[in-house]
Amino acid sequence: MLSGIFFHAAISFTAAILAYFLNLPVLTLQGLHTYIHPDSIAAADGTKALLRRPGAIASSLPDPKRRSRSKDSRLAFDESKAQLFRLRLADSLLPSRLFFATYRSSFLSSFISLFNISICILFPLSDPFAAIPFAAVLISASHLLISLLFLSLERSASRFSERRLSLLSALISFLLAFIILIRLSPSVFDFRIPGAVSPAVACLAGFLVGILFTPAARAARSFWLGTDQLRWNLSVISCGTFGRVLLYTSVILSFVSPLLWVKPLALAERFEDWRVWALAAAAGSQLLVLRSNVQMYLNEPVMCWYQRLHSSRVPDLDYGRAKVFLHNHYVCLAVIQFFASPVLVLLLAGLSQMRGNLFGGIPFAGGLMKCSDIVKEMALFIAWWIMFGQSVLMLLFLSLHRCGFVFVS
Repeated sequence: MLSGIFFHAAISFTAAILAYFLNLPVLTLQGLHTYIHPDSIAAADGTKALLRRPGAIASSLPDPKRRSRSKDSRLAFDESKAQLFRLRLADSLLPSRLFFATYRSSFLSSFISLFNISICILFPLSDPFAAIPFAAVLISASHLLISLLFLSLERSASRFSERRLSLLSALISFLLAFIILIRLSPSVFDFRIPGAVSPAVACLAGFLVGILFTPAARAARSFWLGTDQLRWNLSVISCGTFGRVLLYTSVILSFVSPLLWVKPLALAERFEDWRVWALAAAAGSQLLVLRSNVQMYLNEPVMCWYQRLHSSRVPDLDYGRAKVFLHNHYVCLAVIQFFASPVLVLLLAGLSQMRGNLFGGIPFAGGLMKCSDIVKEMALFIAWWIMFGQSVLMLLFLSLHRCGFVFVS
């Protein structure tokens, strides 16, 4: 047991040192482009960023400086208000964003737990001591869930209608999860969770879908913009070819992997380990498109700005200016929402594959020693449910975008 304790302590210490010296939370977002409205702020060479009207010749445009206007020219369009300044996120800019400390702590705790679980699964000990990885996963998952709950209650970060719909989705999710656990398992869905704990698991499933409602909506908007579904052909808004392939792959894997628990696909015995790896691959693909999703979140106000700029002869750019400001300062909030779901899936799926008793070596564990397999099955179901719920919500939002009921504005 002592060898297992020292082994996990060494892994955790190595992961913490690696994350600290590489500054991984900042490195993950470094180089992304954000936008600000500079007003009268000029660049170092004296130039300013300007969104010009289509067909305008650059040499024929006046210098975009703020100029005085008379009362008779109030309705005239002022080109100086059509400016956007493009910046690269750097290590000096990110700490000034809201919720950066929450993002940093969530990233570091999740990285240490994932590093610990990965080493334990790939290089298992002959006498595994699973209590430390179990505690690490429990702490990291709790931290992510509390952060998501706190961010979902942030009034400036989501609309009132989204918060009401998230409550409705939580109720529907609870009822659906309860039906699956009580009536449809294991006859249709290959899960074996005792009926005594099914109501608690269903409540947790409903809670998870409720707090993942807004992140799923954001992910759908990022996919919509990144794959250029509007056919605007603006490189400043959409992703490149490789980014679009990753976005499509992530959506397909997220939809297909939960289906592997539906019978008759779940009948093969060799299929059990393979489908867990498929679930982990789907979560990994979501982490691969993390930067693309965050960049599309930052590009969303640019599209709104462009729409307002060309909507009329005298455009009202106040809404676009406010959206640029909010997306710039709430970027870490969006990162947590994009980041939390796949990390939770990886943590819980990895926990379900841990060898040994999760409560082994804990003093006074008593009857909890018999609950290790039940906890692993519950962790696998919650990981599956997160992927399943987010995939359904995202496809629903994409369908609403396609039918024209929801717009990116």
